[in-house]
Amino acid sequence: MEILVVVSIIGILAALAVSSFLALSEKYKVEADTKQLYADLMDVRGRAVQRNRFYHVRIKTGGTGYDTYEDTFPTLEGDDNFGNGANFQVANVTVNHAIAPVINFAFNRNGIPNVTDNLSLSSTANADYDCITIRETRIKMGKVNGGICVEK
Repeated sequence: MEILVVVSIIGILAALAVSSFLALSEKYKVEADTKQLYADLMDVRGRAVQRNRFYHVRIKTGGTGYDTYEDTFPTLEGDDNFGNGANFQVANVTVNHAIAPVINFAFNRNGIPNVTDNLSLSSTANADYDCITIRETRIKMGKVNGGICVEK
């Protein structure tokens, strides 16, 4: 009887440990996706300034990922027109959590985006970082609170 009680307690503790691990794993996946998106946006912004060209960011349909492109169409100097696939693709990233809103935007030669918006990753995990604010002078990670991306 004592062995049965001990085995039951160990089973309950194991179930609690697994559920805690799964919650932490989800939280870290959201943060990893957010940090990857942030790093890629900063990379594209830096490339735009360094190479003196426009760079485009395209969020995939359904928010399943994003692509970044160097504007090489119709000439190598770039002209802020996307060119429907004739541009050089820099990155093609698929994410585990949907990105919203699904928008397309570009960074000009000075690294200034042509939109100001918030990108957020959908998840029920309580991640420390799950959104990104895009402004003319900054790109910052944050946490969605009440539907608003609060920068950290």
